[in-house]
Amino acid sequence: MNIYPIAIASLAILLTACGGGGDGGSSSTSGTTVNTDSASVGSSSDSSSGGSSSTPSASDSAPSASILTGANPQVVDIPPTVSSDATQMSEMVVEDNFSYDPVIAQSLEVDITAYSTSQAYVSIYGGFVENPDGSYSPDYNSRITAKTLEGGFGDVDYLLADSQYYMLAEVFFYDGTTPIQMRITNEQTDWVW
Repeated sequence: MNIYPIAIASLAILLTACGGGGDGGSSSTSGTTVNTDSASVGSSSDSSSGGSSSTPSASDSAPSASILTGANPQVVDIPPTVSSDATQMSEMVVEDNFSYDPVIAQSLEVDITAYSTSQAYVSIYGGFVENPDGSYSPDYNSRITAKTLEGGFGDVDYLLADSQYYMLAEVFFYDGTTPIQMRITNEQTDWVW
């Protein structure tokens, strides 16, 4: 019995049924920007306005909001891309203070006691999307670190790529209190709510 014609026919039917092609993103959320690197940050409209929460958050218009978003007017100075006319390695000139280490140590002091002192959990994400209502949706696969907050306080230490300029800090509460979130910069050392 020859199995090859059956296998080829099955494979052809399987590949036809799977479809293929297409842009793969036609059903994704529209009107959003991902704030993960210098390319998207530099082109987003919120970097020129000085903040991402110029529109009122859902908490301002409806007390039953699912997430409260804080305003953070800080904008990071993203260094320009360095170009060179060097064609050989021996022609390259590197500044004396240049660091070849692409990882930097960060520390963020979180203080949300003005909002709640309940037991909470803070997560920091590198990838996130800004929603039309001013809130953010994190890419849960891009979580950089997480830590439990005790009494509304916590120090979060983490390593970060030097090309990561904006992150999303999000606090969830064990007692069901409305979660809070804020876009933070790589230069920010504290978050007081």
